[in-house]
Amino acid sequence: MLNIKNQQEIQLSNQEYQNYSKQIVLENIGIQGQKRLKNARVLIIGAGGLGCPVMIYLAVSGIGNLGIIDPDKIETSNLNRQILYNKNDVKSFKVISAEKKIKEINSKCVIIKHQYKLNTENSLEIVSHYDIIIDATDNFKTRYIIDKICYQLHKIYIYGAVDQFEGQIAIFNYKNGVRYENLYKPELLLENSSCGRHGIMGITTGYTGTLQAIETIKIILGLNKKCKNFLLVYNIIKVKNKKRKIYLKRNKNNKINKLDLNNIIFKNQLDTLKNNLIIIDLRKNFDFNRKHMKKSINIPIKKFQLNETIKFIEYFKKTHDLIIYCSTLEKSLIASRFLNNTDISHYILHPV
Repeated sequence: MLNIKNQQEIQLSNQEYQNYSKQIVLENIGIQGQKRLKNARVLIIGAGGLGCPVMIYLAVSGIGNLGIIDPDKIETSNLNRQILYNKNDVKSFKVISAEKKIKEINSKCVIIKHQYKLNTENSLEIVSHYDIIIDATDNFKTRYIIDKICYQLHKIYIYGAVDQFEGQIAIFNYKNGVRYENLYKPELLLENSSCGRHGIMGITTGYTGTLQAIETIKIILGLNKKCKNFLLVYNIIKVKNKKRKIYLKRNKNNKINKLDLNNIIFKNQLDTLKNNLIIIDLRKNFDFNRKHMKKSINIPIKKFQLNETIKFIEYFKKTHDLIIYCSTLEKSLIASRFLNNTDISHYILHPV
């Protein structure tokens, strides 16, 4: 996976020894680990809310080669979360401002700017130059391109996404592990998300981007010994149960189980179900109380990791058809993973 040169070919300057002295003394890093960081080549796709903290922490850790791909200019509304920039950078291209700021943090870091969108035509040439690909985008179309090209080129794909106070990260295509398409199949035709649609705070993107940077560094240093076949989901303002893992199981043939598209139904298909219906509405209490469908009960997704919730649902599964519903299909798929792990059959109601 990682293109690691002979450590003897990589030299640290006196200034680098001083800059990273607090890291080098750590048992899991040392001089050889610092050289691995300097030699690493990381591509960050998206120089926005996720990409900014990723770039900052990778640069300050001594990463030697960073690629940045983003076609956009900085807007005033970006400044609450895109922490590399300030009001003087508004209307400037993100990759140009990012390069300037990163060079101030780590002058030895080689920056390659890609001032355009990643697409099916240019992805092969771009991605082939790097060891690790970090997804700091906010749309599904680009993620499927990243997933496909990383699989073809055997590149590690570090995924991150945010929505309001919630975030999720995962490591894909690592040591023959799961892919992004194992989580959200392309056939689902998911709509592009946007942090502007539901609102976002900088602490949410900052936390998620920091976790992506941590996983990147761990992989470069060889600290990830096992394949991580799970999605980490969390809410930054929850005191209890703020983190949960959605595990992706393998079947008997040692292949990753993909989502079963047969259990996704539309509203006009509800009448075709034979048993009594119970619709499990995953939305927040406020949204549920304002408007909900008949035969619905409100179980917010944050409660799906609780044993009492699963037991409650199991009580009805023999006599009712269970339907999962949320205004976003992504959250329904996460809840579906919990039920699949406990062998509870169910349907997912498509929000469209």
